[in-house]
Formats: sequence, structure tokens, C-alpha cells
Amino acid sequence: MPYPVPASRLLPPRTAKEVRRDRPRRLVEEAFRHSPGVVLAGGAGYGKTSLASEFTGVYLALAEEAKDPAVFLWHLLAAYRERVGLAEVAELLEAGAWPRALEALIQALEPLGSHLLVLDEAHRAESPGVLRVVQGLVRLPGVRLLLLSRRATPFAFFTVFSERELAFDPQEACQLAKALAPELPAFEVERALSLVKGWPLGLRVAVLAMRRGLKPELALESAEGLLAYLAYGLPEEVLREASRLALLGEVPEAEGHALLPYAEDLLLERREGKLCFHPLVRSALKTLLPEAEARGLLTKAAEEALARGEGVRAAEFLLEAGRFGHVADLLVQEGFSWLARGLTYTVLRLMAHLPEALRRGRHKLDLLEAEALRQAGRYQEAEAAYQKALRAGETRAYLGLARLFLDTVEPARGRPYLEEALRFFPQEAGFLLAENLLNEGRVEEAEALGFSGPRLLLRQGRPAEALALLRESEDPGLHRPPQNHREGTLLRALLECVAGDAEEGLRWAERGLREAEVLGSPFGMSLAQARRGHALLALERLEEAKAAYRSALAMAEGGPARLKVEALGGLAALGDEGAYKEMVRLARTAGDLWVEGFLTLMVAVAWLRRGPVFPLPALPVLDPFLRALAEAYPFWDGWENLLVAYPFLAGRTLFSPPIARVRRALWRLGRLAVSYHPGVRVEVRVLGGFEVRVEGSPVRFRRDKARLLLALLTAGDWEKEDLLEALAVSPGEFRVLWWEVVNLLEPGRPRGAKPYFLRQKPYGLFRQAPELYLDLLDPQAPLAPPYLGLDHPFLEDLARAYLEERRQALLQSPRFEDWLLALRLDPLDEEVLRRLYGTPAQEEALLLRQRALQELGLEA
Repeated sequence: MPYPVPASRLLPPRTAKEVRRDRPRRLVEEAFRHSPGVVLAGGAGYGKTSLASEFTGVYLALAEEAKDPAVFLWHLLAAYRERVGLAEVAELLEAGAWPRALEALIQALEPLGSHLLVLDEAHRAESPGVLRVVQGLVRLPGVRLLLLSRRATPFAFFTVFSERELAFDPQEACQLAKALAPELPAFEVERALSLVKGWPLGLRVAVLAMRRGLKPELALESAEGLLAYLAYGLPEEVLREASRLALLGEVPEAEGHALLPYAEDLLLERREGKLCFHPLVRSALKTLLPEAEARGLLTKAAEEALARGEGVRAAEFLLEAGRFGHVADLLVQEGFSWLARGLTYTVLRLMAHLPEALRRGRHKLDLLEAEALRQAGRYQEAEAAYQKALRAGETRAYLGLARLFLDTVEPARGRPYLEEALRFFPQEAGFLLAENLLNEGRVEEAEALGFSGPRLLLRQGRPAEALALLRESEDPGLHRPPQNHREGTLLRALLECVAGDAEEGLRWAERGLREAEVLGSPFGMSLAQARRGHALLALERLEEAKAAYRSALAMAEGGPARLKVEALGGLAALGDEGAYKEMVRLARTAGDLWVEGFLTLMVAVAWLRRGPVFPLPALPVLDPFLRALAEAYPFWDGWENLLVAYPFLAGRTLFSPPIARVRRALWRLGRLAVSYHPGVRVEVRVLGGFEVRVEGSPVRFRRDKARLLLALLTAGDWEKEDLLEALAVSPGEFRVLWWEVVNLLEPGRPRGAKPYFLRQKPYGLFRQAPELYLDLLDPQAPLAPPYLGLDHPFLEDLARAYLEERRQALLQSPRFEDWLLALRLDPLDEEVLRRLYGTPAQEEALLLRQRALQELGLEA
């Protein structure tokens, strides 16, 4: 069911235009040239709404209930509904999947292009969740946000204009006075402006009161001061009626008909058949109402809201009336249905207003709070609240605790609560038991109890089927923290890394990270960073992977210990043996031995891709896929059937063996069009020296000229006669050198097989081979002179040309760090030294020059 958003919140008020506010308007227009958002921050009555109404765009006025990001998104959907199709967004919001709804909304708004979104009364909806939604909206390239707020602090990441910029200047004050009371002398207007300190609303009220004969001696600084001006000259019965109607903020125009002759004096606004009171006017008029009458009117408004099915709005009226017991009863009746609609933060906000004494005897509130805390990802607080509910006799708390430990994937901790839940609620607890069995690695038992879906397929060793099923399903996304690791975004990220493509896995992990950030869920953010790390690990972006894993660990602090397991496994894959031991310990403590086996094999394959073989321990709980991987490790000849069964191992995935061994297997299967494949990886490093490694082990040349031959081949293609001349050898000697190099690069090559890494006619290195790494072609390789230690004129000329090319590229960079690198190549270059004067690298640059002069025996 859609959340009801009053139509009056979607249209800007038709404010008076007596004053042209050219000065602040120009400020806002200029700010939008370099900032996606502008905040007009000032007290009530500073003309924020009037100024915003001069811009064309989408308008939305917010209320207290919009503190809940799900409710805020319902407001956005209502504001944009007539401009673009938002059916998918509405479906996701109705399912409670509001972070996914935000992503869908951003995608749906892209065709609108450049436009302005005005959020009025933004301070009323200020909350961490709403701030994150606002930051998410800024990702949309075409949107410009204009926020109208009484506070600047939470929105300081935008350009902020304060009361100083919004206040009236003398020229604007004169314009207003000429329009409202042209008979007033200029000095009286200036005096009034001085008394109200440029406050636009105060000046308007003062001028209207002065028109009726009041002198501007009283400075307007609050609603109490405002009341004296409003009340002056107005009939008592009008003020009485106005105070009664103002209590609700807005009323149908028919009800406020008696106030229409005094609309200008009361600053009334007309919107969509309703009369709206300015917030400060409302505050001032409320003081005229007896407390008992105000409570009665607010209670009646709450009853009417309930009759319309607007429970949250009814709760707001009851809170203002101070009827906390009624709010508590309403939460007991409707709170769980609100949670089902994703209004988690609404429930928590309303609960925070209830005195502890009121909660005694209403034990359902403890259970409701526990459920809301669990859905908000505040697991430690949720556990304490469930325990409190249990002590009060709420047996459904057993189900809640079981769900909590399913959320945090701690099957050992969940087991005792599941056993109790099965006694009281066998049907509901049965499915939870199945999932807990799955998390324990008892897959057959879980399936027998009716568990199904992608996670079951993954643990059955059918990752490709799991991924296909998840791709076909309607992805609910990461809508509440309990779904972080389950059937949504982050499971898709993991399955893409295992059986799809790591680039796609990275995209889904980053989407999951954005959704978790919007939720404010450290659990979700930690898990998303770990899945980002897996994708980056598979893509061989190792430094980025390490940063992601460390970030995941940092975010996991204070959360369930099980949350650290994937990040620790990732660090172990990058070579941290201590992290591997801690990963195993935590996985066993949590009772999830399948994860231990999964991550151990991830570690082993990652080590192998870097060179060393990981000593695989005995792994007790393995599915058929992981067992086949373990048996094939380290993927020498004979594992081709595994590649046939799981073709994704030939792509960029977590368990893909080194590319050389994959291509060797493809060759043995007849799927690679080469006469022979050696099945090894070759690294040739010429920067800072000359080194050759095959499968991570250094190559030892028997002849220096064989080493020189390979170095020449890395420099480019050669005709045979040119090579003979460069090496100063005979054709017979060249043949011996050639085959020495071939056999060193391709150990075990059968006689007569055509070389794989080298080619003839012309002679050269087969640089296109994916199993070959040549640092000379790597733009990220450290800067160093090539071919050091090889005494050959051709290579020396090539080294000079290479260094000069790199030097020129560094000098074209705007970064002083690159200029410093260029100076390292030639420490006596005066032009580069002058560039570095005044930069943070100046001292280091001067030290480089001094050392170079000392080496030459010269003085600085």
C-alpha cells in the first residue's frame, strides 16, 4: 500500500512577490556552477521558500515523518510521479526495499536531464538515513538540489547561504514598504528594518502592523514577539479561530473561510484547496490555545488520520498532544506492519519518545523494538532487546534471536534459540532451522526441510546454476541488513566472482556498498568491501584488493566475529599467513566449516596465481565443486575434465588457475590453436637490471650471449643477419644460443615443437602471449633504467631513448611528484629543479642535486 503524501507538500506556496530578490538569486545561480547542491540556511521567515519559488523545478516540503528514509523516498516518488514512470520504485518501496528503490529512482530520473529539486523544511526531516539518500541523489549528473533548512550543519557538504545573505537590505525593505504601506515614511521603515535585523518576515509583520498604527519599538526575535504584532488590530474572535485552525498547520479552505479577509495579516498561504499557516505564525497562535483544548484538537486529528489509514501521521498528532500511552498502543497494533513496509526508522523514532514507565506491561513493545533494531543492523542492541522480551515472557523472541544469528551467519549461536523456537512455533522455526543447517554445512538436511535457492545451489557445488537462478530472479536488492549476505545484491556479487565475471562481481559489490551506506549498516558495508576485495583479487588488482579487505576488517570491529572471516581470507590470499589462521579459528567458532573450505581454496588458488603453491590442509566439509578443485590443485596436466565441467574457470573468477595452466588445459582439449603450449608463466624484467623468471623461479643462463640474445629480442623484432651482427656470432653458434633460450623459457618442450614465447621471421618475443609479462610494456612499472649490466651499444641507446621518453611524459604531468621522478633521472636538470621550488618536494629535490654534485666531486 503506498504511503500517503499530502498533495499540499508537492506545490510551492504562492508567496507575495512585492520584492525582487535579485541579489540572493544571483548568489544561488552562481553557486550551482560549481556545486550540485545549495543550502539556504536561516530561521523561519527568512524568505527561503519565497526565493526558491523563483526557480523552476520539482518542489517538495518535508515533515517530521520524512526522517525515515523510506518515507522520504515515498515523498520523492510522489513529487516525480507525473514526470517519469516510477512503477518499479513503488513496488520496491511497498516491499520495504528502500535502498534498492533509491537506485531504481536514480536510474528512472536519468532521462529527465538537468533539473532542480527543492527540498523545503529540510531540517524537519534531518536524519542520518535521509542525509545518505540526499548524497545518493547527488550521484545523478543532471540533478541540482536546493535545500531550505533552519540549520546548515548537516548539509555542509553543499554550498551554504546563511541569514546574512538572506536578510533584507535597505533597498529591499523600501520595496516591501512601498507595496504594503506606501504612506509610511522611509525613516520609519529603516528603523523597523534595524529593529528586526533584516529579518524578512519580521519586517513584513511590522510594516502591516505599522499600517494599522503600531509603532515599531518591539524587536521581533521569536514567536512570542511576533504575536504582539499579529494580534494588534485583529478581532479577538478571528485570533481565536486562527489559533484553533493553526494547530494542524493546514486546513481545508472551507473550514478557514472566516479567516480569508485577514489572510494578508495572518500570512496565510493557499495550496490545493487548503489554507496553510506559516510555521512561526502557527507557533505564535498556538500559545493562545488552552492546553486541554489543544490536546483535544490534536487527538481528534489523530482519530481522523487513523480513519484514513494514516497511522504514522496519527502518531505524530498524538505525540504533539502528549498522549504517549495512545502512541504506545498504536505501536503495539501497527508497529509490526510498519516494519514489514520498511518503516524501520519510523518505529525506532516513535519508540524513542516513549517514557520507560509506559512500556511496563506492554511487552510487545520490547519485541517490536528488538525487531526494528535487528532490521536497522544494530545487532548487539537487538540481542539485548530480545533477551529483555524473553524475560518478560515473549516467546516469539526465540524466533527473533534465531533470525538474528542467521543474519550474522553464526549457526552455533543460533542453534539453542532455534531449539526453543521449534517448541513454540514449529512451522515458522522449521524454515529457520533449514537455513541454520545450511550455514552449518549440513546441506542435505537443509534441502530435506525445504530450503532452496541460490545459496543452497552454491553450497551444493553448483555455482553456475546458482548464478543463473539469481540472474533470472527479480533482485530485491539489499533492502534491510538481514538480507546483506542472502538473496540479494551481495550474494550476486559473490556468485559473479565465483562463476561469472569478476568485473561484474565488482559492479555488484560496489552497488551493494552504496546500498549499505544508505542504510548506515556497518555489517553491510563490511561485507560489501570484502566482496569488492574478492572481485579485485580475481582481477589481479592486488593493492586495491588489500585496501578493500582492510577496510572490511575495520568496519567489522564491534560486529559479529563471523563478519571478519571473508576479509581475513582475502588478506591470507595476499600472503598473510597469520590472517589465514585467524580466519580458520573464527569460521570454526561460528560453526561454518564450508566457509573455511571455500576460503582456503580461494587462498590456495590466489597464491598459485602469484607463483608459490599453498600447502592444502585436510578440508572436511567440501561440496563436489570445491572437492574437485582441491583434487586438481595445483592444476598440472590431467585436470582438463574439471575445466569442461566448470568452464567459468577459464575466465576471471576467484578460483581460476593461473592463465598459463588454463591455456595449457585448453590446448590439451584441442581448444587452443597452437602447436604446443608449455603451461608456464614467463616474466621478463629489464628495468633496473635483467631478470627472467619461469613459474616464479629465476632462470640461469649457461652462456652470457644467450642472456644477451633474449635481451635483444625484448627490444623489438630482428632479421637474422642483424641479430648475428649484433651478437657477433656465426650461424651455428646462433642456433645453439637460440635453442638454449627456447628451452629455458619452455621447460619440457618436446623436440620439433614450434616455440610458443619466441618467434622467427622476424625473430622476436611473442608479446601478445597472455602468459608473458614484460615490465618494459607496463606503464605502472617502477621508473628505473633498463638493461643495466648488459654491455651492448644497441641496448644502451635504447635505454637512453626509453628514459628520455619517460622523462618527457613526467614533465608534462601537472603533479609535482612526477616532476620529482623526472629529477631522479637527471638530478642536475636546472629547469626541473626550478619547477619544484615552492612545492612540498623542494627539500628532497635539493638533496638529490647535492648528492649528484658530491658524486661528481663538485660543490653545491
